[in-house]
Amino acid sequence: MNLDERLRTLREVELAGNCSHPIRLSGEMVNLATGEVARSSLRISCKDRRHVVCPSCSYLYRTDAWILVSTGLVGGKGTPEEVSTHPRLFITVTAPSFGSVHTIKARGGCVGRSTKVPEEGSEFCAHGRAKSCPVRHEEGSPQLGRPLCAECFDYEGAVLWNANASKLWNNTIQTIRRALAEAAGLNQRNLKSVAQVHYLKVAELQRRGLVHFHVVLRADGPGDPGEPVPSWLSIELLRRVVRQSIRKSSVVVPDREDYRWGQLLDVQDLGTQSEDTGAVASYLAKYVTKTTEGSTELAHRFTSRRQIVSLVDDPHVRRLVLTSWNLARRPEFEPFHLRDHAHTFGFTGLPITKSRSYSTTFAALRSSRATFMAVRNESDPIEGSFRYEGRGYDNPRSAELAEVFFTMRRDLRQEAAQARRKAPKPQPVDSP
Repeated sequence: MNLDERLRTLREVELAGNCSHPIRLSGEMVNLATGEVARSSLRISCKDRRHVVCPSCSYLYRTDAWILVSTGLVGGKGTPEEVSTHPRLFITVTAPSFGSVHTIKARGGCVGRSTKVPEEGSEFCAHGRAKSCPVRHEEGSPQLGRPLCAECFDYEGAVLWNANASKLWNNTIQTIRRALAEAAGLNQRNLKSVAQVHYLKVAELQRRGLVHFHVVLRADGPGDPGEPVPSWLSIELLRRVVRQSIRKSSVVVPDREDYRWGQLLDVQDLGTQSEDTGAVASYLAKYVTKTTEGSTELAHRFTSRRQIVSLVDDPHVRRLVLTSWNLARRPEFEPFHLRDHAHTFGFTGLPITKSRSYSTTFAALRSSRATFMAVRNESDPIEGSFRYEGRGYDNPRSAELAEVFFTMRRDLRQEAAQARRKAPKPQPVDSP
């Protein structure tokens, strides 16, 4: 590769924002200085949120997600700073059990033997497998999240839980608002006249393949989120209402008992430690760039049963995917479009959702970034003249180069941020 080719490759990667799989477009550009119109080819970033697909674009998406979470906690980007003084909770709601799986308990063990005196043969399931596991698994062990007995594990129940989890959350937030309205002596429709509840929710698939949610919940006054919260809506009342509503909420599933949240529930007050804000935002943002099981095989929809069998090696994961695929045939589950969501084990929701007034939006952040970048452009595209030409770079090695450049720039930014945090703060100068 000669010098001109190398420079052209570097320029191509730079213009695509170090994207691993850029979109190729061709159309007409007008030179802002001379007004000359010329035919041009562009490489624009794919904007995929998943790290295994594109590290560069997923990093940007994760940054935007961090802004969405943090501005809802402390204000900024159009959200009033007064929200930082409002009652705020960090909630984790989990899935119920659909069968015992290998895990790491608080003391390091896995599934222990029952403390009750066992009846004859009760230490084994109907399929002859032990109901307990004495192994102390290491973090990252491939056994974690896998059933002790795959035949006892309720795969259909697990997939249907994933398909209905978002609806269960919708029922829960409505129950919370209804309970707060009752505390104010109002009906739910009139609650907005005195107070509001806003939230941001991030979905995470556990090792066992079941979705659970991390939620930031904030109480606000009426109208603008910055208005004062009424004195009766204390953090203690909000916490109590949230716990009661989570235990009470349910969702109806065909041919099943009503689904409810699992026993594990965590509700933390975010108003006690201001330094928790950044940690919570980082904690939630890291999940929105993950694929199911963090694998490339589950990064895209499947098109056939044969594709599932050939690509997915893990027996537990493969069975979850095939169960989603098979349940899609049943008429009562057609509304869930389970074949389209087999790669997410039936989860039909979005990785991150929020109420309208919780904070800014992805669209607003992208628009601000585009406006900032437009000032630096030498040419402008002529609207309507561009068409899609494909994916990827002209040089096959450019994708590898893009990931190397992204990693270098990310590391440099992180090192610079650490240096700023460690730098001594300037001391005030006494006036003469």
